[in-house]
Amino acid sequence: MSAFAMALDATFEDPNHGEDAIWRSGGTDPGLPVRILRLSPEAIIGMGDQRYDLEAMLISVRLSEVSAPTVGDQVDILDEMGAVAETVEVTSLARIDMRRLVRTCGVSPLAPDDPDDEP
Repeated sequence: MSAFAMALDATFEDPNHGEDAIWRSGGTDPGLPVRILRLSPEAIIGMGDQRYDLEAMLISVRLSEVSAPTVGDQVDILDEMGAVAETVEVTSLARIDMRRLVRTCGVSPLAPDDPDDEP
């Protein structure tokens, strides 16, 4: 294992950076327990004299845990107690780092089921 891989693993395992999650390929069960990093880049773009604040939600996952993330995969992000805090869906595959250790994916939150909608 390279020094880069060891440093990356330490970042993912650090409770201040990494988060526990369940990766569900294609949104199906059973899921695969993984560690993720959440990224929230923000961009402000201008068109003429108008400014737009574009927010995005990205997550990074180690390719050693999820070798081929795809659009449509669902990720259950867990809280400290191991319960599902948020479910997101992979909407884009942003990039793989130059050492091919981590994939960054664009995600969007899935709305929780509304109990009033059930028959």
